[in-house]
Amino acid sequence: MNKDDREQRLLAYLRGEMAGEDSKQFEEEIAADEEYAQRLERLLLGEETREDNVKTKQPETLSAEKQRAIVRRGKWKNRLSNAGFTIGLPFLAGVVLLILNGWVGSLMHEDLFRVAKSMVNFTQPGVRVGSSGSQVGLLYGNISMELRERVGGEEKNAGRFESTNVLWNVKAKPQWTDGVREQKLFFRYPTEGETEDTMSLTSAAWTTMEKLPEGTVSQLAISFDHFLTYDEYYKLVTRHVTSSGQDTVWFAVDTGVELKQAESDAGDVLFGSGEVWGFAQREMDYGGAYEKGDGDKVIANYLEEMRYLSEQEELARDIGKSLLFGRDLQIAERYNYMQQNGVRIYGAVLTGPTKELLKLKSEKSITAAFLGKVDWWNWERPAASGTQYSY
Repeated sequence: MNKDDREQRLLAYLRGEMAGEDSKQFEEEIAADEEYAQRLERLLLGEETREDNVKTKQPETLSAEKQRAIVRRGKWKNRLSNAGFTIGLPFLAGVVLLILNGWVGSLMHEDLFRVAKSMVNFTQPGVRVGSSGSQVGLLYGNISMELRERVGGEEKNAGRFESTNVLWNVKAKPQWTDGVREQKLFFRYPTEGETEDTMSLTSAAWTTMEKLPEGTVSQLAISFDHFLTYDEYYKLVTRHVTSSGQDTVWFAVDTGVELKQAESDAGDVLFGSGEVWGFAQREMDYGGAYEKGDGDKVIANYLEEMRYLSEQEELARDIGKSLLFGRDLQIAERYNYMQQNGVRIYGAVLTGPTKELLKLKSEKSITAAFLGKVDWWNWERPAASGTQYSY
């Protein structure tokens, strides 16, 4: 509609010449157009004249109150429309962002949790992940995992492992109890043709265990002069200590990277936390595989988790910086090596009654023994126990 037609309709409306439906439609048009509503108001107030310089008079058929009501309605409708747009757009954007934050964050959470858990279990001898809590989000997310280590029949708190993400920027670090973790568990990597006397790496542990009283339990890290399969390890250990007298909680495995380190270093090669690579027995023992004698299932579970880590190597690198002290993880290289050579065990962390573990002293293939934490007798688990916290 051109300007002249609209002017004619405006005059017809002011004179009361419009039919009921046309008048109603025109009122809606005026209410939707703030600029024209203001023009109508000026005409009604006599502040504006037509081009013929004749002031527009209010027709008798349209009261002044009704005319002003039309103008006020038009103004408020436009004001509310503008306010709705101003408030509604940020609100809608906030809702979309909130949904995106939760949705993408939940997708990231699965990988963050799984990688963090495996990195702890694979690089920290004797430690595994316990209970955890998380805050899921893309803009900010947090995962807090309890770290536990077994001493005898009890799992003790060793600290927490915290990982946070802001978008895709991930940071993680362990928070050990009292701020430090005393390292006592080390492993000696076997090399071909070795002739060194390894008594110096075993005597301290055996002597201390001999002096400890009967009613104690201990952690013990042992290393062998050759590689063993999972089943061969249990056959060797149970020749000295029955299954009821010990529990193997962690294995040190050959991933190929250790061989390069051994070839470049002179003398005995000892690996500790952040250097040795292996797995926590219980974390790979899905469905009680060991109890069923299904060692192949445990090894298959471990290789599957290593395959997953190799596909998430960049994320594993971000999470593992603080666990491996900035060393290159080389996960894909380790995984490919074990695929070709199998999972070969050269050390383990055991726990149990001190005097039972001392029986391993007679095993000639043990080249290193390091005593970890010692506690009072707790090998028989009580029928009921618990913990209370102050909040």
